[in-house]
Amino acid sequence: MIGDKIMQVQELNFPQQMNIINQKPLVLAAGFFDGIHLGHQNVIKTAIRLAKTKQLPAGVLTFDRHPATVFGTNKSQEYQYLSLPERKLELLQKLGVDIVYIAKFNVEFSQLTPAKFVQEFLQQLNLDTLVAGFDWTFGPKNIANMQHLRTLAEHKFKVVEIPKLQFAEHKISSTNIKKYLANQQIEQANLLLGYNYQNSGLVVHGRAVGRQLGFPTANLDISANQLLPTFGVYITRVQSGQKWYPAMTQIGRNLTFNHGQNPITVEANILNFNQDIYGQELKIEWLQYIREEIAFANELQLIDQLKSDQQVTQNYFEKK
Repeated sequence: MIGDKIMQVQELNFPQQMNIINQKPLVLAAGFFDGIHLGHQNVIKTAIRLAKTKQLPAGVLTFDRHPATVFGTNKSQEYQYLSLPERKLELLQKLGVDIVYIAKFNVEFSQLTPAKFVQEFLQQLNLDTLVAGFDWTFGPKNIANMQHLRTLAEHKFKVVEIPKLQFAEHKISSTNIKKYLANQQIEQANLLLGYNYQNSGLVVHGRAVGRQLGFPTANLDISANQLLPTFGVYITRVQSGQKWYPAMTQIGRNLTFNHGQNPITVEANILNFNQDIYGQELKIEWLQYIREEIAFANELQLIDQLKSDQQVTQNYFEKK
């Protein structure tokens, strides 16, 4: 909700359920928008500004799953997202979107020809204008790109193409953000996102090793379809209830114990915090990489390192 405005969300299942909720013609930003990064924000904000000048609602068209999960080379694998649907809607709401259409992306939908996609799907949305990035496609690249969309949409609705947005000679893209997260470059990823990268998960019982060492942790069960930064220790913030707390968080296998044969865990040591939060869903923001995960010779060495990590974390928040 932005002020008194409530963002409407409608699922579409082509062709059975096409419940269109905009009575006025719509200015629509189209794309999968994984992460809602600065490039995506540029597309969506353009649609919002244009809608305001035309006194029309501003909408977003996205999909319930990444197209690669339906017909891509990795469809048998768990696709990892920068933003799951709930997080995506939260980010779109902050931008001030009026309407979000979430289309079910299945085999039948993916097999629409470009002409049928425009005629039988897009035109049903009562469009005034469609806004999309220069590289948006709605089928095979050579026949379903922005240039062809202009031809197919002629006399039906207007098309606005948003040029490439770059940072340091690199395209701002979900792919490049994922590369940064995989290479401990949290601050660069956050810069391209325009906000701090976030995961969410339930607090579950762990082996209580951290508590025995004097560093109790909240063990977060983060679903496999959420992309995590690479292994290591990070400065983070954790949200419990409505409040954010400073924390240091490790992603890894607890190499010091059981020779690294443990499952992957996400363990947040929340500073100056002593509450029972088992079973709660927490949000975690990744702020800065501290160090790689290390197998220590003994518990004393590990405790010394954790004290050092905690001091680095405290210093970070004191400076902020």
